[in-house]
Amino acid sequence: MRFLIIGLIVLIAYLMIRKKFSLFGFTEDMSRNLKSGFQLIEASTPVIQTNLKKSVSNAVMGIILILITVLLFMKIKIVLFLLPIAFFLLGYLFLFNNHFSKLKSQQIWYNAKTNAVFIEQLKGENYTFNIFMDIEAVQKIESIQTTKGLLYGYYRIKLKNKILEIPYLVAENKPVNNLFFDTIDQNFNVTIQKRIFPII
Repeated sequence: MRFLIIGLIVLIAYLMIRKKFSLFGFTEDMSRNLKSGFQLIEASTPVIQTNLKKSVSNAVMGIILILITVLLFMKIKIVLFLLPIAFFLLGYLFLFNNHFSKLKSQQIWYNAKTNAVFIEQLKGENYTFNIFMDIEAVQKIESIQTTKGLLYGYYRIKLKNKILEIPYLVAENKPVNNLFFDTIDQNFNVTIQKRIFPII
C-alpha cells in the first residue's frame, strides 16, 4: 500500500512536470539566438528531455527498491539499507522540477563583445551586469555524485547587489553556450560545493 502511494505521488509529479514542459515550449537554439547583439543563454529541448528521462528512470528505480524492501523486510531486515538509496533516487524527479522551474523564471542574454549580461525575470525586476566589473564570486553547487549519467547542479554567481543562479541544464547546452560559461570558468576562481540535493 505504501509503495503504491509513493508511486502515485511520483506519477502525479511526473505528469505535472510534463504539463509544465509542454505549456512553455522551447524554440530551437538559433531561432532566438540574437537580440540586439545579445545571445540568449538557454537550455535546449534535447538537454531538458534527456534530463527528464534520466530523472524519471532514477525515480522508477527508487520505487522498485522500495517495493523490494517492503516485500523482503519480514524475511531479511538487512534490506532496510536500500531505503535511503531508494528515496535518493526518487528525489531526482523533484530536483528536476526545482531546476526546471528556475530555468523558466528567468532569461539570460549575453553580449560577447561587451561582456554585458541582461537578466529578464518572470517575477522581480530585470537587471544587467558586466562579467568583469560586477561579479564578485562564482560557486558551483552540485550533487555529491553522478547517477546514471545525471549530475544536477547550478552556478551561484555573486554580484554586487544580486545573486544569479543558473542550472547546469543551461551549461549543458553545448556548444551554443560554451563561450559564456568558458568566460566565467576561465576568469574566476570557481569553488565547488557538494550537496545530496542541490536545490535552488
